[in-house]
Amino acid sequence: MSSSTVLEKAIEEKVAFVPGSPFYPAGGGENTMRMNFSNASPDKILEGISRLGKVLHKQLSELE
Repeated sequence: MSSSTVLEKAIEEKVAFVPGSPFYPAGGGENTMRMNFSNASPDKILEGISRLGKVLHKQLSELE
């Protein structure tokens, strides 16, 4: 699944990440993501993961 496509849906849920492909200088990584949670409280991290999980669950169900 393309992390760029997931990002579009995630932003609608007010959560974001960086698609992983720019971190693969030789190409690839389209299905990876980088997340930063070093500056967030535990409650914010749980909320963000919950929102992202909702997005991923919906994306996966659409693949079936």
